[in-house]
Amino acid sequence: MIQRCVLLAGVTTVLAFAPASLAFASFHFMQIEQVTGGICGDQTAQAVQLRMRFGGQNLVSGNRLVVHDAAGGNPVILITFPEHVSNGGAGSRILATTPEYAAASDVTPDFLLENTIPESYLAAGKLTFQTAGDTVYWSLAWGGSDYTGTNTGSTTNDDDGDFSPPFPGALPSSANLALQFTGAASDASTTNAADYGLSASPAIFTNNDGGSGGVTDCVFYDGFEVGTPGS
Repeated sequence: MIQRCVLLAGVTTVLAFAPASLAFASFHFMQIEQVTGGICGDQTAQAVQLRMRFGGQNLVSGNRLVVHDAAGGNPVILITFPEHVSNGGAGSRILATTPEYAAASDVTPDFLLENTIPESYLAAGKLTFQTAGDTVYWSLAWGGSDYTGTNTGSTTNDDDGDFSPPFPGALPSSANLALQFTGAASDASTTNAADYGLSASPAIFTNNDGGSGGVTDCVFYDGFEVGTPGS
C-alpha cells in the first residue's frame, strides 16, 4: 500500500510539472488567420491559413474548413484535414490552398483544398473551422449587412461565442490581397469587424514548416499587369 501511494504521488508530481502544451494538446485553440478568395481575378486561386493560439494544437486530422453562403446556408466543405501537422509550436500556421494558388505562388501548402469557395459566396459569406460534428471553434463572416446568417460558435476562442458583426467588405479576389486577422497569435476573437483587415500587398502566406511566400504581381498570360495590386 505504501509503495502504491509513493507511485501515485510520483505520477501526480510529473503531471504537475508537465509542459502546458501537453495540457492543451489538441486542435481547439485555433484562429482563421488569413483567407483569399482569389488572386488577380482568378477565383480558383484560393488560400486559407490557420494559426495556433497555443502550443500543441496540431492534431487537426478529421476537422474541417466549411464555407457558407450569404444566408449562412448551403455549406461547402473546403477540406477535411486528412492528417495532423508536425509543428505544434504556439503561433504555428497551417496552410491549405487550391492547386491553382499553389502553382501561382512561391509557398508550398500543407494541404490542397478539396473544393473552392463558390464565386457567389465572395461578396458575402462565412468560413468556419470546425469539427466533423459541427462544433465551430472559429467563425469568419464577411459582407457586412449583406451577410444575414448566424455567426456563432464555441466560447473556446470567443468569450461570448458570437463572432459578429461580420467584416464589412467582400472577400478579396481581384488583386493579391487577403482578409487578415490583425491580432497576436494568442488573441481570442472579439468581432470579425474589429479583428480583420485587408493584408498588405502581396498577401504572404506561411506553411507549417515556416516557409512563406505569395503572388508578387498580377501578371496574366499576355504578359501585361492588369490593374494595380491593392486597388
